[in-house]
Amino acid sequence: MKRDVSFSLLGLIMLLCLGIAAASVYYQYTYTDLQSKYKVSNETLQETIIDYQEKEKFLDAALQNLSLSEEREGVLGGKYQEVETEKVGLQTDLAEANEAIEALNRQKENLESEVDKLKVDKSKLEYEVATLESDIDRLDREINDLEGDIDRLRSQVIGLNGTPVV
Repeated sequence: MKRDVSFSLLGLIMLLCLGIAAASVYYQYTYTDLQSKYKVSNETLQETIIDYQEKEKFLDAALQNLSLSEEREGVLGGKYQEVETEKVGLQTDLAEANEAIEALNRQKENLESEVDKLKVDKSKLEYEVATLESDIDRLDREINDLEGDIDRLRSQVIGLNGTPVV
């Protein structure tokens, strides 16, 4: 029996050696597979880190641009308020100027109307002056005629009476 036990033991050892060899081969393949997966994962991680760093730089630049934009927006907002205030002032000035223009136009129309009335009055007065001058000339002629008649009548009276009449 001792021989049987040793063959059994030898078979068992061989079986164990075969199991260890199989496990060793299995673990070698598993290790190689895990190592290649690790390398791929590590490369992917490195690419992701590089991509992350690039995106971080891009985001930092965008953040700086955003900060500049906010500053510019603040400055432009202030300028907009100034311009808006100035616009309101200019609109008020424009409204006042338009009112002044309208008042001056009304005054101009009134003055033009008054000028037209005065021209009509002047024409009437010129006509009246011409009429009166004509009347004066006519009356001067009548006076001269009457003075001539008076002189003639005096002459006749002197001739009839012989004494001058005053």
